[in-house]
Amino acid sequence: MTIHSVASIRRARRFQDRRRAAAARVITSMARGTSLHLTFLKRGSVWTLSDGTIVPSEIALAVVNDVRVVSAGDGLFPSVSQTWRYVES
Repeated sequence: MTIHSVASIRRARRFQDRRRAAAARVITSMARGTSLHLTFLKRGSVWTLSDGTIVPSEIALAVVNDVRVVSAGDGLFPSVSQTWRYVES
Protein backbone atom coordinates (compact mmCIF):
# COMPACT_ATOMS: atom_id res chain seq x y z
CA MET A 1 0.00 0.00 0.00
CA THR A 2 1.36 3.39 -1.00
CA ILE A 3 1.22 6.26 1.45
CA HIS A 4 0.89 9.53 -0.43
CA SER A 5 2.75 12.60 0.75
CA VAL A 6 1.25 16.06 0.92
CA ALA A 7 3.36 17.11 -2.08
CA SER A 8 2.17 14.19 -4.23
CA ILE A 9 -1.47 14.88 -3.37
CA ARG A 10 -1.04 18.58 -4.24
CA ARG A 11 0.64 17.66 -7.52
CA ALA A 12 -2.23 15.34 -8.48
CA ARG A 13 -4.84 17.94 -7.56
CA ARG A 14 -3.01 20.68 -9.50
CA PHE A 15 -3.05 18.41 -12.57
CA GLN A 16 -6.80 17.84 -12.17
CA ASP A 17 -7.42 21.54 -11.56
CA ARG A 18 -5.56 22.50 -14.75
CA ARG A 19 -7.61 19.98 -16.71
CA ARG A 20 -10.88 21.25 -15.23
CA ALA A 21 -9.89 24.87 -15.93
CA ALA A 22 -9.10 24.02 -19.56
CA ALA A 23 -12.47 22.27 -19.93
CA ALA A 24 -14.20 25.30 -18.40
CA ARG A 25 -12.48 27.60 -20.92
CA VAL A 26 -13.72 25.41 -23.79
CA ILE A 27 -17.27 25.32 -22.37
CA THR A 28 -17.22 29.12 -21.97
CA SER A 29 -16.17 29.46 -25.59
CA MET A 30 -18.97 27.11 -26.60
CA ALA A 31 -21.46 29.18 -24.57
CA ARG A 32 -20.40 32.16 -26.69
CA GLY A 33 -21.34 30.35 -29.90
CA THR A 34 -18.56 27.99 -31.01
CA SER A 35 -19.12 24.27 -31.43
CA LEU A 36 -16.81 21.32 -30.80
CA HIS A 37 -15.93 19.13 -33.79
CA LEU A 38 -14.29 15.72 -34.03
CA THR A 39 -12.30 15.20 -37.23
CA PHE A 40 -10.58 12.00 -38.31
CA LEU A 41 -7.22 12.37 -40.08
CA LYS A 42 -4.50 9.91 -41.13
CA ARG A 43 -2.61 10.53 -37.88
CA GLY A 44 -5.73 10.02 -35.73
CA SER A 45 -8.66 12.00 -34.43
CA VAL A 46 -8.46 15.75 -33.82
CA TRP A 47 -10.84 17.82 -31.70
CA THR A 48 -11.30 21.46 -32.73
CA LEU A 49 -13.58 24.33 -31.93
CA SER A 50 -15.38 25.98 -34.84
CA ASP A 51 -13.01 28.95 -34.54
CA GLY A 52 -10.04 26.66 -35.34
CA THR A 53 -8.71 26.16 -31.81
CA ILE A 54 -7.34 22.64 -31.29
CA VAL A 55 -8.59 20.97 -28.11
CA PRO A 56 -6.62 18.08 -26.51
CA SER A 57 -8.57 14.82 -26.48
CA GLU A 58 -8.59 14.55 -22.65
CA ILE A 59 -10.14 18.02 -22.40
CA ALA A 60 -12.61 17.34 -25.21
CA LEU A 61 -13.84 14.17 -23.50
CA ALA A 62 -14.40 16.12 -20.29
CA VAL A 63 -16.35 18.73 -22.25
CA VAL A 64 -18.47 16.14 -24.08
CA ASN A 65 -19.41 14.57 -20.73
CA ASP A 66 -20.69 17.90 -19.38
CA VAL A 67 -24.48 18.07 -19.03
CA ARG A 68 -24.64 21.45 -20.81
CA VAL A 69 -23.06 20.05 -23.98
CA VAL A 70 -25.20 17.99 -26.37
CA SER A 71 -24.44 16.08 -29.52
CA ALA A 72 -25.73 17.44 -32.83
CA GLY A 73 -26.31 13.88 -34.11
CA ASP A 74 -24.50 14.45 -37.39
CA GLY A 75 -22.32 11.33 -37.50
CA LEU A 76 -22.33 8.68 -40.20
CA PHE A 77 -23.89 6.24 -37.75
CA PRO A 78 -26.64 7.24 -35.28
CA SER A 79 -24.61 6.44 -32.16
CA VAL A 80 -21.49 8.38 -33.28
CA SER A 81 -21.61 12.15 -33.37
CA GLN A 82 -18.96 14.52 -34.69
CA THR A 83 -20.32 17.87 -33.51
CA TRP A 84 -21.27 19.05 -30.01
CA ARG A 85 -22.97 22.29 -29.01
CA TYR A 86 -23.63 24.17 -25.78
CA VAL A 87 -27.26 24.24 -24.63
CA GLU A 88 -28.67 26.62 -22.04
CA SER A 89 -30.58 24.77 -19.35
